[in-house]
Amino acid sequence: MLATAGGLAGWRVWRPPQPSSAAPVAAPSVAASSTPVPALATAAARSIAASVVQPQASGPAGAESKEFVEVCGFGRVKRADMDGKSEEPPPWAQVWERQAEEGRASLLRRLEAGSPGQRISAAVLRDDVQAAAALAATTTDAAAYRLALSACRNDAARRVAAARPPLPPASNPSGVFLTEPQAPGPLPTACAALTLERLELLNPGDAWPWQARMQDSQQRGDAAGVSQALYQFAQRARTAPPFRPLSIAMAEVAAAEPTPEEAMALMMVLGKDMAIMQSPHFEISRACRPETLGDANRRQLCEQAVRRLPEMTTELIEASLLYRLEERVGLVHSAKALQRDEGNRVLEAMAADSMRWLKEPNCGGLSRMGRQLALLARQGELAYARTVMKDRPASAPP
Repeated sequence: MLATAGGLAGWRVWRPPQPSSAAPVAAPSVAASSTPVPALATAAARSIAASVVQPQASGPAGAESKEFVEVCGFGRVKRADMDGKSEEPPPWAQVWERQAEEGRASLLRRLEAGSPGQRISAAVLRDDVQAAAALAATTTDAAAYRLALSACRNDAARRVAAARPPLPPASNPSGVFLTEPQAPGPLPTACAALTLERLELLNPGDAWPWQARMQDSQQRGDAAGVSQALYQFAQRARTAPPFRPLSIAMAEVAAAEPTPEEAMALMMVLGKDMAIMQSPHFEISRACRPETLGDANRRQLCEQAVRRLPEMTTELIEASLLYRLEERVGLVHSAKALQRDEGNRVLEAMAADSMRWLKEPNCGGLSRMGRQLALLARQGELAYARTVMKDRPASAPP
């Protein structure tokens, strides 16, 4: 699971109930599909129950105001009834299920009536890889083509993962268990027409095709292929694609002041982005492991590739990886690199900011959350984090 602030917000709201704080955490698989709407209600109830301010001793009027919380789309609910202990979603959470599905359906309809890139985004969000690839086959929009090709590659990875037998618990001593890969549906035959070579013709300076080839070479154990991909990656003139293309597409068709339903839909798409688009930082970190840097040629190639990463760094996890990679190859730290303590401090501030709406889950709070998610998608976490840290009260802890 990517430990980004935006991802943390989505994970905390929609994650399934945990038996206890000591139980193993179920982390989403890299190839997992988007979070199903019905799973959201009980988890939302538990998250809100953990976040609402408990009543404090006060006079009768104050006691009454603390006794209830306004839940968007439902009305006033006793805080005592929001303890999240029941496995069944409470009535207000069932209303949220319906609102979330309505928001998602509305935004998907708008995407399907939009540009070719928006239509491809809608197909990916519906898990219709066949339709996304068919639409991309005739497009000259490099970003849309890349998104469809990413969806095809992700579908292929899911099929490989689903074909493997599950790992026994003894092979995972950390106690962190990945979710089982979903059984794939029909093979998206249209994916065969999409190639990295075609993407390079559409956008010759794009670094992403060589990032993809680096991943493929590492999976094959092809050291020469990895070295070639590192070299070509470092020569590209343009940066990697945005980390959240699907969130950006949804934000384009949402209202400037998102409705509560749109806000819920924007939150749901976070996990889908994490599955589809993978950061170049992860591939270069794998290609440039400490044990490989004893080879002078590989070390030089890694240094050249790492020098290109600051301009491709938009997320907190990327900034932390950048810091470690620069240290690993002996480069002076760039402005976007974050060491662990600093990254954790920023992450905590962003997590606190993104979860404020849970303390009072009214419609205004949900709309504010929607604005924050749209801004986060467009700017990336690093730019968004600067805004959050700047707006923190001077008395707030670092």
